Amino acid sequence: MTYKQALRYLYSFVSYERKTNWTYSNKTLNLDRFRLFLEKLGNPQFGFPSIHAAGSDGKGSVCAMTASVLRSMGFKVGVFSSPHLHDIRERIIINGEWISKQAFSRLTRRLQEIGEQEAPLPQGYVTFFELLTAMAFLYFQEEQVDFAVVETGMGGRLDSTNVMRPKLSVITHISLEHTEQLGNTLEAIADEKLGITQPDIPVIIGRQEKNLTAHFHRRLKNHRAPVVFVDEQYRISASRCGRKYRQLDIERTSEPLRQRRIHIPLFGHYQMENAATVLAAIDALHENGVIPPPSPTALDRGFRRVIWPGRFEVFRRKDRSILVLDAAHTAKGAASLRLSLDEQFPRKKRVFLLGFLQGKKISDMIRSLARSGDAMIFTQAPTPRGSSLDMIRECLSGIDTTNMETYFIQTPARALAQAEKIAAPKDVLCATGSLYLVGEIRRRILDAPK
Repeated sequence: MTYKQALRYLYSFVSYERKTNWTYSNKTLNLDRFRLFLEKLGNPQFGFPSIHAAGSDGKGSVCAMTASVLRSMGFKVGVFSSPHLHDIRERIIINGEWISKQAFSRLTRRLQEIGEQEAPLPQGYVTFFELLTAMAFLYFQEEQVDFAVVETGMGGRLDSTNVMRPKLSVITHISLEHTEQLGNTLEAIADEKLGITQPDIPVIIGRQEKNLTAHFHRRLKNHRAPVVFVDEQYRISASRCGRKYRQLDIERTSEPLRQRRIHIPLFGHYQMENAATVLAAIDALHENGVIPPPSPTALDRGFRRVIWPGRFEVFRRKDRSILVLDAAHTAKGAASLRLSLDEQFPRKKRVFLLGFLQGKKISDMIRSLARSGDAMIFTQAPTPRGSSLDMIRECLSGIDTTNMETYFIQTPARALAQAEKIAAPKDVLCATGSLYLVGEIRRRILDAPK
């Protein structure tokens, strides 16, 4: 099987990343069916120690940082994440290297052989995401990783990654997202994310809205393993932003005299709380006998070396506007992006290039970002789930845009051309709203003639 044939085969299966109208249920996302599929593969999900992460905001960043710290300690670490920015192979990584095309093709052929043993269902024996999940499990097992850091797709309870027996579960910040599938309250969405927890496996709970924290406490009241609430047990005592790194001093409330200083190359304001969540996860792995204590040098080295494109990624371009790419896709993410822009570029005009997915709180996101005198260029995110320009116009109906330039341009390519046209060299051009749009703009910027 060639790489092109492998891609064609995988994309022939139903993908709920691309579908707009579908029913979220244990019939559509059938974990029992998927477990049977994995059983035929030899249950590779049990072939390596894992850390499992779910959440609305920051789970990808938390996975990337956790993997980087473990790798700095000398471990061989796999990461499974989604969706991808440019190349599907970004989703399956070991020690910073994407899965090769050869391994991708070979493992796809193995998945095909198993799938052909079963009578196909109307939507295929398994889904696109389930096949990628199974491939990641097989690859991590074959390569004998010391740890795999696994990010859920959507939700958690019914996610295809929720078949492991992890060493640790992590829940990052919860926002209103995918409300048609996950529920229209923070509590309902939190319950779906909490579906990855298991009674005797330690849990890390990242920073949450105050009115949601009590819900987490109630849900985990009888948990038989340690539960760490990052907001209650860790605090950032100092923060200083340099050109290459943000310096953080983080202390644990039970150890107020012990500060740990780390440096992260991720400048989004939200990355500070993500870093505290990662530190709590590393502490929990150590305290539960999974890893030795990391040295201060290894800890800082791991944070310094993390790479996570498209998350407040700054391109300083000669004779052109500064470009910021940030995959903020929730109201919380947009609010954090606003803080980051205010911190980094407080007096510069901003030209926003915005595209959203359906089902997102678009009005809240725009309100968080909008400033008098800025420009906003709206386009349709390059995915079948992208919000149409008409949908976006409806979301703008209650927002005062009289002192802002607004444009509605159908394609990201033309929208980018317009943004580059109106953004002066002293301005900031910021593409945000969805990872799909950020990936498209990033590809065009990197492919552009220098």
